[in-house]
Amino acid sequence: MKVSVIIPKRKEEDIQHIIDAVEHSTFRKGYEYTAEIIIVNIGQERSIQRNEGIALATGKYLLILDSDQMVSQKLIGECVYLMEMYPYLGGIYIPEIIMTKGLFAYIRNWERQFYNETPIDVVRFVRTENCPKFDEEQKGTEDSDWERHIKGLKITSNNPLYHYDNITLIDYFRKKAYYSKSMKKFAERNPDDKILDWKWRCFIVFFEQGKWKRFLSRPDLALTVLFLIFIRGVIYLIRR
Repeated sequence: MKVSVIIPKRKEEDIQHIIDAVEHSTFRKGYEYTAEIIIVNIGQERSIQRNEGIALATGKYLLILDSDQMVSQKLIGECVYLMEMYPYLGGIYIPEIIMTKGLFAYIRNWERQFYNETPIDVVRFVRTENCPKFDEEQKGTEDSDWERHIKGLKITSNNPLYHYDNITLIDYFRKKAYYSKSMKKFAERNPDDKILDWKWRCFIVFFEQGKWKRFLSRPDLALTVLFLIFIRGVIYLIRR
């Protein structure tokens, strides 16, 4: 079977290491696959590029990557196995590990682990058949909006993605400011979505399902994350 791996990129980006990681992925016995790598270098927004990739894909499954993400060796094989074993699955969440060095990346990576398999997370491995398109009018929120239209049960893989985003604190807040522009559009399409509940989004997600033990075990990191969330909230209120 074939897996179509969609990778949007900018002209100046070198993504050979991402391609190599896909090509050197291993598969489970009995669940062999070939990888169709679709590099999309058109348009300025990821949603446009991803839609072009979906239109070009000929594989049974889709893996949606960003140009700063790299698969772990057994990830694709595990996802194929899960989809073949459980035909009622609609998509697979993939844990993301931020690999950038430095304290800020460490804090963000710690925060990111609380979002796995929650409405903040998005599936990245899906079936090609009946795959919805991304809303090209949204910027940043298009992932969450797209994920809401994936039908079927969703589970999380054991194997992760590695994220090499290498952004500074200033870049981080600029990115959040840019994404905040589309929250109104997201809310119009998904008025009852859980991520629009600021109490859940800012606090409850860190405490539900026993996660409070881990959150409170590192008060230094917890307070830093809450401060970052506060600044993001201020940015949202200013830009909305």
